[in-house]
Formats: sequence, structure tokens, C-alpha cells
Amino acid sequence: MEITKGFRGTTFSRRTAFVITALTALILGAGALAASGQVNARAGDGVELTYTKWFSPAFPHMVGVVGGDIEGTFGGTVLDISTPGDKRFTYLTAHYNVIANDPSKSFSAMIVGRQDNQKLTAVLSGYVSAGYLAGDRVLVQYTVFTCTQSANGRCFTGTIRLTGGAESDGSDQRD
Repeated sequence: MEITKGFRGTTFSRRTAFVITALTALILGAGALAASGQVNARAGDGVELTYTKWFSPAFPHMVGVVGGDIEGTFGGTVLDISTPGDKRFTYLTAHYNVIANDPSKSFSAMIVGRQDNQKLTAVLSGYVSAGYLAGDRVLVQYTVFTCTQSANGRCFTGTIRLTGGAESDGSDQRD
């Protein structure tokens, strides 16, 4: 399947998008791991970030800012998206990158979930795939709002919460 939305006629295969995402995660993870020296770190009580993001230069590429427990910049890519049936919900898979002002706290995450197109809210979950707190769970919530940063006038603001693996909900029985 090809991803063409927002690329002004240029097409990219899912494989190309995956390779770009995987390389970004590896580079980010290696740098953060080397800088931090923390291989077995866990979030414990949780790490909570606030964030605002938008598509730039166009879909599926996201940019933005993060604050809260980690401050820095945000980048990401929507890897898969569908809005079936009555169009109430949009289901998506995305790759998030948080580039922290403190490089030892930078991380990448893979998330999946859905956006409620009537309420303009979303809940997604996944895991930290590389970097700071690798392996920890990720819970993302956001609200869609009107803004001037994005070419289409839509931005997203919310929270990214990292929690220490099995401690978050008991469904994962890691040691």
C-alpha cells in the first residue's frame, strides 16, 4: 500500500516509511542510551509530558514541543491510518520521537489507537521502542484544536505518559 496523502503527489511505500522510522529509532535510541548509561531504567510512578503537535511540512510528518517532566521537541510519523464505516473514529498507528533538552531522556515510541472525530479527542497506547525508559508503556491522549502552525489549521495537544511496564495495569507479566 502506498501513502500519498499530503505528499503533493509523491508516493512512499509502507516499507519506505517503516525503514525511515526504524532508522530514526535506532539512531535516537543509541544516542540516548550512550549518553545516559541507563540500560535498565524504569519510570516507576510515571513520567508525564505535555505536548502540542501539528503536521509539517504535511501529513504524515508531525512536529511540535514537549514539556512537563521532559522538555524538548516532538517529531513523529503516522504509519497507518483508516477511517472506516460511518467515519466516527479514525484508527492509527504512529511513531513518536521526543528529543529532550537533556539528551539522556530522549526516546522513541510506537503507539496505536483511535481518534473520536465527533469529540475531537484520542487515546493511543504502546511502548517506548528506543532510548530513555525503553520497554516502558506509553499512554497518549490528545484533543484536536484550531491553530495557525499547521497548513490545515489543525493541531493536537495532550499528554504522553510513560509507566514502568507491568506496574501500569497488570496485563504484562515482565520480571
